[in-house]
Amino acid sequence: MVLLSFNVIAPEIPLKEKHLVSEEELKKITFNGTKKIIDVLEKHFIFCTFFVEVSLVEKMPELLQLIVKKGHELGILNQHSTEEEIVNAKKIAEEITGKFISGIRQFPEFKHKSDVVKRMKFSYHSSMYFSNIFWLNKDFDKKTVYEENDLVIVPDSWSPYSKLPYNDFTFQMIPLFFYKNMINNSMKGNDEYIVIYLNSWQFVELNHSKFGLPFYRKYNLGRQMENKLGRFLLFLEESEWAVNRMKDFFF
Repeated sequence: MVLLSFNVIAPEIPLKEKHLVSEEELKKITFNGTKKIIDVLEKHFIFCTFFVEVSLVEKMPELLQLIVKKGHELGILNQHSTEEEIVNAKKIAEEITGKFISGIRQFPEFKHKSDVVKRMKFSYHSSMYFSNIFWLNKDFDKKTVYEENDLVIVPDSWSPYSKLPYNDFTFQMIPLFFYKNMINNSMKGNDEYIVIYLNSWQFVELNHSKFGLPFYRKYNLGRQMENKLGRFLLFLEESEWAVNRMKDFFF
């Protein structure tokens, strides 16, 4: 099972460039990137999970409604928010969509503990690892889903074939034929599931210097990511690897 998910989040602009990019422009990037993802998924009749960053929930109700309308699961993404801010975002998202929000994903450096997450009335926590060119300090031991304080913990996934993570950076950077081999080796190696996550901003062209992205993060953005995702989904279909929303698989 492939658990494909997307972090609905704006690109993080370095402090020295922040004055060059308005909040409206960042919202537009977030909306357009997410819409492109939804359009690609719809062509392949695939449903997955979108984790929306806390600060965007109240600002982008139409995007939340679109995600749910198209049959996808909606979760909350905590980048650096307090417990109160997360609880408020969850409540607003549920009011906007009429759907219970069961999942949360958190940036590792601002991660609330499992008892706090459970208190916020989430059913599961989907882990993620910091995505950049330096990942070699990662513990490569295989981890599977487990419970902690009555909360389902879903660890991030790593390829036993290449020792690379299935995160946004890996998908963006490495050739698709190599990524396919990673998937095949994981699935044929008796992995019950693979968690893959990408970012919405990766589906928008961000080559302008004002965004302050390092050279390796400008590679393959926008249309190239759309095409790559489409080819990847076609590969999953042809290989008969199922894709599902996280809540459907774990509950």
